[in-house]
Amino acid sequence: MEYDELIRGFGNFGNYQRRLYIVLFLPVIFNSFSSPVTNFLVGLQRHRCRIPGLDNDTYKIQNENHQQLINRTIPRNLDGDYEECLVVSNASSEKCNDWVYDTSMFQSTVNSQFNLVCDRKLMGSHAVMAYFIGTVVSTIVFVPLGDIVGRRYMVCISTTLTFLANIAMPFSTNIYMFAVCRFFDGFCGNCLYMAAFIIAMEFVGPKNRILAGTCILLVYCLGEFLLLLLGFLIRDWKWLQLTLAVPMAIPLLYWWPKVLPESPRWLVSRKRYTEALAILRNVAKANHVEFNKDLSDIKIGKDEGILKILKDLLKSRKLLLRSIIMFSNWFVISFIYYGLTLNMGKLAGNLYINFAIGVTVEALGYSLCFLMNKTGRKPMHLVVMFGSGFGCLLSILPTLFFDSSLTWLLVAFAMVGKFGISAAFGEIYIYTGELFPTVVRSFVLGFCGIGARLGATISPYVYHFADGTFGEALPLIVFGGSTIIVATMSIKLPETRGRKLLESVKDAQHEEDLEIDRYDNDNVCSEDLSDCSESSPL
Repeated sequence: MEYDELIRGFGNFGNYQRRLYIVLFLPVIFNSFSSPVTNFLVGLQRHRCRIPGLDNDTYKIQNENHQQLINRTIPRNLDGDYEECLVVSNASSEKCNDWVYDTSMFQSTVNSQFNLVCDRKLMGSHAVMAYFIGTVVSTIVFVPLGDIVGRRYMVCISTTLTFLANIAMPFSTNIYMFAVCRFFDGFCGNCLYMAAFIIAMEFVGPKNRILAGTCILLVYCLGEFLLLLLGFLIRDWKWLQLTLAVPMAIPLLYWWPKVLPESPRWLVSRKRYTEALAILRNVAKANHVEFNKDLSDIKIGKDEGILKILKDLLKSRKLLLRSIIMFSNWFVISFIYYGLTLNMGKLAGNLYINFAIGVTVEALGYSLCFLMNKTGRKPMHLVVMFGSGFGCLLSILPTLFFDSSLTWLLVAFAMVGKFGISAAFGEIYIYTGELFPTVVRSFVLGFCGIGARLGATISPYVYHFADGTFGEALPLIVFGGSTIIVATMSIKLPETRGRKLLESVKDAQHEEDLEIDRYDNDNVCSEDLSDCSESSPL
């Protein structure tokens, strides 16, 4: 008997599964804070050099005498604004090493506390990048341990370490300590999200996995809305981070097995049948179904050696080309998603309004995944990718042809890009898994997952090029161009809706002849859900 057949017998999404999802929503919500919180922690504050000898200098003009003193001391740039990094001394301009900051948006940020401006401006992006380096390292090193120590222990360990990293962050004494905390937040938070996602998906039948997986993404958006509310109410980065960190102690209750059970699928794969049986009986009791099965005959896919996997993959030029195309897709989708998410404050308009609109269109984009079984995988993928690309490229119009009163158009086009790329974020892992045979699927999804982490890692830097003729539109032009390139590459991909999963490399050579799967609601996840869940781009 297949494991999925066993789960179907309990009901695809019964009372037990619903309770489990409520328990696991907390780590998903907390994980949703981790990357977009940089909009508020490392938010942009206008600044200028402090007037030498004036201890009570402020960015806000205090009176007419203060205004005159600023005019004599701080030179202006070509746009007529005060220089941010120069001060007049002995009738000449020179760089300063002390600044005052505008507190109208934020009372305090990491940038203002550690003076990450002018020559130290890039340090802010380094600190943001540290988070994504943590996710890359955990994807390669730590996440695979879930197959060794179990899903539940990975959630518990990651929960504990994530709490410690976040509670220590507001007490950072320098930018290096902050960056180290961000690294461990990314490292542990990524493991926490992935392990929780796997447990959630391994308790759900194939018919409901697209629904269940998409609901997790929507809960992620709910967490982002909560972050927006707290970020609006708390304008000091230390107090905001502390407020976000304290509730992260709640999932420490997961160490109690009755709160969070181990995945029966993992227990069966390790031949720990007694423990799996006890959990499945609890599932049956909660779902009001009869259960009297022998678990020793449950079939669980075996992991092949890495050398055999690579050998199988290298046999097929078709699969090699397909791997390159999907790696490029994952890289670009993650690059653009995080490039837009982390830089809402650098778009024209108000940060909080932009963030609210961005999360709303992200949720709408995820909701498109419910239509995958009607539209097909390839048509949806091409539509959302081309739509996102052209939306970003159109941002050049308000920059070149309209005045500043129409900068809202730039934000609107950016949100079109965010909508498309969010939909791509939701559908890409299912489509990818259906494109490859079982013998190489885990390897390819892991390979693509690393591509996604690399794309996210370089995303904080793209807005450093937002100057010159194209200004704020330049990053969006980069986003749009790269998306259209990979979307064009994706035209060569086949449709996979309803088709039985590829089992061997040989199947890929005549995949158009494969019969329709009667469980076509969720092809890839019905075969090996750990493949699809471990590689979510988030």
